[in-house]
Amino acid sequence: MYDVIIVGGGPAGSTLARKLSVQGLKVLLIEKHTIPRYKACGGGITPRCYKLLDLDISEYIEDITYKIDFKFPNDKTTVLETEKPIIYQVDRTKFDKYLIDKANESGCEIHDGETVFDFYNNDKEVVVMTDKGEYETRILVGADGINSTVAYKANLLNGKKGIALESEIYVDNSDIERLNGEVVVDFNAIKYGYGWVFPKKDRLSIGVGTFLNKASEIKKSLSKMIDENVVGDIEERKIYGHQLSFPDGRNGTFNTDKIMLIGDATRLADPFTGEGIYNALLTANISFDVIKKHFNGKCELDEYTFRLNREVVPDVGWAYRLAQFTYNNMDFIEKSVKFFPNVLAYFIDIMMGDNNYINYKLKVPLYALHIIRSKTKMKVESDMKRS
Repeated sequence: MYDVIIVGGGPAGSTLARKLSVQGLKVLLIEKHTIPRYKACGGGITPRCYKLLDLDISEYIEDITYKIDFKFPNDKTTVLETEKPIIYQVDRTKFDKYLIDKANESGCEIHDGETVFDFYNNDKEVVVMTDKGEYETRILVGADGINSTVAYKANLLNGKKGIALESEIYVDNSDIERLNGEVVVDFNAIKYGYGWVFPKKDRLSIGVGTFLNKASEIKKSLSKMIDENVVGDIEERKIYGHQLSFPDGRNGTFNTDKIMLIGDATRLADPFTGEGIYNALLTANISFDVIKKHFNGKCELDEYTFRLNREVVPDVGWAYRLAQFTYNNMDFIEKSVKFFPNVLAYFIDIMMGDNNYINYKLKVPLYALHIIRSKTKMKVESDMKRS
């Protein structure tokens, strides 16, 4: 009998597993892929996300972003440059393995290469069935991503889904060096979404993502992104498709009396940027608090849903409204940035963890008019033709 079984070995699952194991609980983490495994993701960690990590990940940072090139549909570019890091680039294969290894070192039992296909309640516990056996647990946690088996089986599906296509491009060192310290965010790349270029130690992560649930020309959009951002010869390319969480800010249900969802299984990734790791870690931390209190007889698991709807969902809801406006009015956004460049300071403060999306309609004009100034010094150059 386990105290907690966690399905899924991403940042949310491994973080919760480590924290619970440190408390002396008997924890099993089941990951369907063999570790290490590739995770389709840009691999960008914002400072607000970095602050949630209680581990030293400096060894796994492959590049630090100080500059963002925003490309707009009118063939213009706005370049934002800061004095502080705004994104830490990691290789998700190495990063995720490190988090799982730390969970294992803390006493968590790890079963990788094992697939959960069903579970059922058996009086006071949940029986989890996998392709290799059955296990009993007091609490089952679904950390198994946007297409969570646990969420589906427990009837806890929330939110919507978008799609993304990403390519790992192995190129000449000159291409990587050219982009060291900066990223490209291209709003012209795909409808209701954007394209990105993130440099890593030995390659470029280039992708396109949309919050629409289908995009017939997404392969063409990715090819265009690659053509526009790779100067030298391509030595190797690997293409991966994956789905995006698309929450709409409405209150959800994220637990039953014995089951909880964390990470992308909640579908609470940032609906404006698509960033998922921050809320993955946030839900892991909140679930840890609730589980600890629950085992001490101080609350029921329903406190978890209550806390997410109070602490996470409202900000996601405002981000959703901002995304709806932004991606449907990109020409207006480009002009606003051109004439009121300080508006970008608002988004930098969100990435830094110094602000949030709540009441953005009030905050954005205050930033634009310099009534509110960012704690992070930045320089913006607009009306630059694409190179």
